Amino acid sequence: MTRVKATVLSDASARSLVQALVSAFAQASGIPADDARRLEAVVDGFVGFTLEHAYPDDDLGEIEVKLEADADLVHVTVHDWGLPLRSAGGVFGPLPEPLAAIELDAQGVQLLNLASGGKRLVADVPARSTGDDHARRHHLEEAAPLAGSDLPEAIEIRGASADDAEAIAQLLYENYHLSYVHADFYLPRFLIAALATGELLSAVAVHDGRVVGHHALMPRPGVPSAETGAAVVHSAYRGLGLFGLLFEHTLGAAVGQGLASVFGDAVTIHPFSQRAEASHGYHETALQLGMVPAQTTMRGFGSGGPRRRTATLRSYRPLDRRPRRAALPGAYRELLERIYANVGLTIEPGAERAPVEGDAVAADLDKPRALGFLRLRRWDEASAAALRQEVRHLLSRHADVVYADVDLAAVQDVDEATAALNELGFFVSGLILHGPEGHDHLRLQLLDSTEIELEDIVCDSSFAQALRQDVLEDKSRVNA
Repeated sequence: MTRVKATVLSDASARSLVQALVSAFAQASGIPADDARRLEAVVDGFVGFTLEHAYPDDDLGEIEVKLEADADLVHVTVHDWGLPLRSAGGVFGPLPEPLAAIELDAQGVQLLNLASGGKRLVADVPARSTGDDHARRHHLEEAAPLAGSDLPEAIEIRGASADDAEAIAQLLYENYHLSYVHADFYLPRFLIAALATGELLSAVAVHDGRVVGHHALMPRPGVPSAETGAAVVHSAYRGLGLFGLLFEHTLGAAVGQGLASVFGDAVTIHPFSQRAEASHGYHETALQLGMVPAQTTMRGFGSGGPRRRTATLRSYRPLDRRPRRAALPGAYRELLERIYANVGLTIEPGAERAPVEGDAVAADLDKPRALGFLRLRRWDEASAAALRQEVRHLLSRHADVVYADVDLAAVQDVDEATAALNELGFFVSGLILHGPEGHDHLRLQLLDSTEIELEDIVCDSSFAQALRQDVLEDKSRVNA
């Protein structure tokens, strides 16, 4: 048992019932006796405080107790709908004396007034557990979104401003430490400038002036698709449906920008990001091996992250569903047709090529993440030589992974271009929708590191699992 939730009445039996629940939870989770006694003391203190201050002389009030075990913590939430009290603890100021005493046994003790949503007492209790399948709470909540009218009136969903920059950076830190893949989100000066120029369009959830949730839209100049991400909800506010409401705000911004689609890159060290995206209409199109540097950490996943580079799953939610102009290479035709069908798009039959200006092969190096990116705009003999040169250059700059995007609307001979990339060791990743010039691209990938996770890749949906198999089989084919 790694997660349990129970509701009791605010009568004389409440404390004994909850004590029995905590005892059974500790035993099932393999929590040592000393840690179990500490956990029981914290929960009993919360319930006692609730009985005395939320439900004095009321035996019919409801008290909801939730316990979740991680590798080295138990997250405790006690929720009531009794008498209002001021928020306290952390940024909200000193705790009332009975709760302040609990800080001797727990971390992050807070009292949160959610107005019509009641109140929450939250804390993290240090406790080792031996369960094989810890709850692994995620930075996104797993509850279904609430209707706007059901959101506690004390919490506001709005567009972020430059004044929120530092709070957003700190919220990201609380959930990812310093390992979020977009490192600029830890720089308040960057956030201030990006929010002011429209480079970043963020939605925030605010409670009593405190930013407790965030979701971003990251448009790029000249590209009709934008990434959504940096999605975090403070641990004390999960289960209130905030992520769904933040997402709807972000989606409204995307529609207002006239974007053709939005996309997300979900990690593959757990299924929660993938499930969150799927619940909002995103569908997988590419498995990008080695995209995330080693040791990305998240609160609720123990003290250490993966020791190897890990993959991300690219998923799209199309906003423009018109047929796509794309020539499919024979080697990947069947796979690409399945991907288009998965995302709900069709291919325009007999569409003419749409040449684009610029170098035939464009290269870019993301040095902090040791990632290289190539884009093929057209293909001829000169292009082949340029491709080999750019690949060598990126590898000489210590790119661990290089992704090559073949423009399916512009490249005349996609079969020859794809074959040349296969000869250089590139194998399939998937499909990139609505890229530069609005064109779709076949993404291939080349690995130049042995420290890339190829076995423990969590894919939640059946389509993602099949895509993983296709990618790894093509890797074997190309490398053979």
